[in-house]
Amino acid sequence: MSRTGKFFRFALTAACIFLLQACSPDPVTETNSPLLLPSLGPVSLEGRLLRAVATTGIIGDVAAQVGGEAIELRVLMAAGVDPHSFIPTPQDLAAMEEADVVLVNGWNLEESLLDEMTAIGDQATLVPVSAGIEPLSLDGTEGVADFADPHVWFDVGNVIIWTSNIERTFSRLDPANAEVYARNGERYRQDLAELDRDIREQVEAIPPGDRVLVTNHDSLAYFAAAYGFEVIGTILPATTTLAEPSAAEIAALVNAMQSAGVCTIFTDSDAAETLARTVAAELDLCSRVALLPLYTGNLGPPGSGANSYVDMMRFNLDAILEGMP
Repeated sequence: MSRTGKFFRFALTAACIFLLQACSPDPVTETNSPLLLPSLGPVSLEGRLLRAVATTGIIGDVAAQVGGEAIELRVLMAAGVDPHSFIPTPQDLAAMEEADVVLVNGWNLEESLLDEMTAIGDQATLVPVSAGIEPLSLDGTEGVADFADPHVWFDVGNVIIWTSNIERTFSRLDPANAEVYARNGERYRQDLAELDRDIREQVEAIPPGDRVLVTNHDSLAYFAAAYGFEVIGTILPATTTLAEPSAAEIAALVNAMQSAGVCTIFTDSDAAETLARTVAAELDLCSRVALLPLYTGNLGPPGSGANSYVDMMRFNLDAILEGMP
């Protein structure tokens, strides 16, 4: 195939993944999800490790748990980097071109990365780790529509699906290490099941009527749906941090918080914190408004207590519990 042909095929694959079109005949489950795993076969490793690239640190951590020492892993986005606005370096693009597989979230999470990814040719396979997950729409209901919420990792059950997808992907590309991937995947699924149980047990101590959240952008819908919370409003009324709220939207959020008696805002970026303080200043009901940070789009740096997926979820849960009435 010519270089031009390879470029076109890769660009089409990337567009299909990010525009939510089911371009592969190989779904990972029998759901109606539009994200599907591509058909994969063994790659020629010639004595080297399987080369995997993960877009976010969260995906990278799951990939590392499954791949262990059998893979060579590169994570594009450093801790604390917003996946919505990340722009890759030439070195990142070269790493993707040389990789055997590039693990992406899908549903436009990596929105600023899409155009760059179509320029690297057909040397790697894009795999959406969220294949088989039924997405929530922007309003928190099931269904893709034009507003699929990409923040699926806030339901631990979805990361169990990620784990199986990554295990299946690595095993197909590198069947010689399939037993390693299966063993690692099973161990990590058990860790995730324990995390899910712990979250549910701790949430049970909160009266259902008090399980109310206000965030800087629409990132906790999966958490709310899985663990019995209600998100009554967001400062940025969108699943992307690149949105800007209007004065009317801020006023509506203030009214919703005052009506519910909520005096806590969960934030995840400096820009959002500035907006959060604007909202807090308008809340007459609250003598003090708590601004509690969460790690939402990526892992925290070393020493943060949130530098793995499991630790990140526990960190966020502690913050959410602290912010309850």
